[in-house]
Amino acid sequence: MMRSLRFTFVGVAALALLAAACGNNDDALEPESASASAFAGVSASEPATEITSDSTPLSESEPAVNTIIHTFGETVIEGTPQRVMTLGFSEQDPVLALGVTPIAVREWFGEFPYATWPWATDELGDGTPDVLTMAFGELNYEAIAGLAPDLIIATHAGITQEEFDILSEIAPTIPEAAGTAAFSMSWQEQTQVIGDALGLSEEAAQRIRLTQASILDAARINDNFGGATLAWLNANEGGEYWVVGDTPPTRFFSDLGFTRSAELTEAIGDLDSLQISAEQLNLLDVDRLIIAADPVTQGAIEADSLWQSLSVFQDDRVVWVPQRSELFGALSFSTILSVEFLVEKLVPLLAEPGSADTSDAELSPEAEAAMAAFALVYDSEAAWEEKALHLENASSLEASNTVYREGASNSGGISLNPTSATINGDVATIIYDVYFGDSPAYTDLDRVITRVDGVWVVTEEDFCGFLASARTPCN
Repeated sequence: MMRSLRFTFVGVAALALLAAACGNNDDALEPESASASAFAGVSASEPATEITSDSTPLSESEPAVNTIIHTFGETVIEGTPQRVMTLGFSEQDPVLALGVTPIAVREWFGEFPYATWPWATDELGDGTPDVLTMAFGELNYEAIAGLAPDLIIATHAGITQEEFDILSEIAPTIPEAAGTAAFSMSWQEQTQVIGDALGLSEEAAQRIRLTQASILDAARINDNFGGATLAWLNANEGGEYWVVGDTPPTRFFSDLGFTRSAELTEAIGDLDSLQISAEQLNLLDVDRLIIAADPVTQGAIEADSLWQSLSVFQDDRVVWVPQRSELFGALSFSTILSVEFLVEKLVPLLAEPGSADTSDAELSPEAEAAMAAFALVYDSEAAWEEKALHLENASSLEASNTVYREGASNSGGISLNPTSATINGDVATIIYDVYFGDSPAYTDLDRVITRVDGVWVVTEEDFCGFLASARTPCN
């Protein structure tokens, strides 16, 4: 199972880890949760603190005046926002991921406290934002103005020009990016735009890199994902089936290496989702089939001989996602925090049976060599001369390693102790435990190391990604 860590030198924490538009591309409709017919890791970072008028700027690099280009033109933000409101249906996640607690958020579905799903509760910390319950297209301007925001984030709100104009009279407002349809911004673009608006551009870029790295690691570990076909289906009671097209949730599967079959691609065309009949079930005979369904509908499908005739069912390659479950919500949100949750929780379900557990196998000499090199590179106390032999572009990383060593000394040193290795060509997947000094902090985590010209080497990207998570980023 793929996990990513965020370390602080006062403790160690795991790095946190649908909504698309509707089937009609002509109009912007309310984002539908993953159960709709046209369906649109936990993190334990230090608690996010609300920006208040008394707080100091969150970044030394934010500009005094910031201009954000978007679908309705541009918005000018003067100074550092102090009272941030998330008016869309999922923007609380990227705002929280950047260490900012909004003064108000908007309920979508799930009815969790403060409209915050489990993958974001650690980021929320002890924050208590107001929760706005407003149906799509029914903004309560009086309630919004009464909260006195100085920045309104609406990148996943589907607001109209008229709504934007009214909101802009209340506070600077950030809708979808220019050239982006309603509810279709990727989690990367949404996080970066929000970071820019908050004066946290560098922080947003770094957080995006870390999350992308965790997805890339999951794809590398599960290399059988590459080129495999996948379909996502919403199955509703009464035999109503919707297969999903190019939307933020399906882009997550693409990032893992999955593709859509040519037949399914042709059938969906430019639609966000396509309703299919029982006569079209052959479109779903793919390498992996994800079905969101309630228990009644799942039982009906499992008892239907037509469905069971598909090889994807016969070979047990179907992943069931209960509607309104946390996995269902994470796919619906498709934010920087929820995709980390998906890496942790959904990726193992997509992996082929028996592909992950090799812990009891006898280690080969090459596995032992990979483990030794891995341990050496990530040991904060290891001699640089020895470590450099197994580190890509080592000459440019010595100063960064020194900062890492000094920071880790506050915890008695950091070491990553391998327990097993699986070799796949020139890539070794290492299972390891994290130690602070002599004390184990986390167990059964995984990373990769690559063989270059016969030598096991940690890439500069992986090394710097780890150092960044340890809050000692490479220079």
